[in-house]
Amino acid sequence: MTESIRFEVAGLTFHGLCFGPTDGIPVLALHGWLDNAASFTRLGPLLTGCRVIAIDQRGHGMTDHLGRPYHIWDGVPDVIGILDALGWEQAILLGHSMGAAVATLVASAYPDRVQALWLVEGLGPWTYPDGEAPELLRKATDQLQRVSTRQKPVYASIDAAIEARVRGAVVPLSRQAAEPIVRRGLVKSPGGWTWASDQYLTLPPLFRLDESQIQVFIRRLEMPVSLVLGDQGFFKDPLFLPDRIKLCRDIGVETVQGGHHLHLEGAEGAIATWLLERHSGV
Repeated sequence: MTESIRFEVAGLTFHGLCFGPTDGIPVLALHGWLDNAASFTRLGPLLTGCRVIAIDQRGHGMTDHLGRPYHIWDGVPDVIGILDALGWEQAILLGHSMGAAVATLVASAYPDRVQALWLVEGLGPWTYPDGEAPELLRKATDQLQRVSTRQKPVYASIDAAIEARVRGAVVPLSRQAAEPIVRRGLVKSPGGWTWASDQYLTLPPLFRLDESQIQVFIRRLEMPVSLVLGDQGFFKDPLFLPDRIKLCRDIGVETVQGGHHLHLEGAEGAIATWLLERHSGV
């Protein structure tokens, strides 16, 4: 049975979904960019013996907006505040994509609060290409100055919004994966439905950590790390990920069939089984 939850952290109201027994192993689930807590509606219930709480991160889903640019490190105080609000001294962090990046930063800065990292399609934040940060900062700033004049799209039906999310995905996204995320991520609007998420989330980041900084965070990971990749996901071709994996003290890597949203496209059973088996053996 899925339950809803809400709590106040640092002046923001966070919303989320809960799965599993209240006395289960605490797992805080962090979704990807422009997704929301519904990203875990298929994986969460399969994590037997766990109390999974999936949150809408700031600016996403039903959680409050900032109305200003967002940065990956914003999620660190949010996660610590949420753990405190839940009364969890320690928890497993389950993260997908952007959520995996946030989880990596939290676990490195607060190793005493993180029992294990369960990561899906991500290990640390993305970087800008070497030497391009000044130009990309200017481009992001120019877009920021125009954001107030932009209007969110309005869709005549939820089905039309789902189709738009599938067509507009940066990486291939099936309708099966898009549907739960879109249904939670819409609000009624004159003429139909529009996105609940803050439009500032659609802007490129003004700045990113560089690879050397990110590697410092990864070297400090003390807890077991379990990384699940899709054979057709972001990392099907070697990028920076192999070097990051080598820096981890205790990591298991499993590749299963699927794309970037493999935990919503039929691989959730295999993911849950592997995560639980690896955790029980640690």
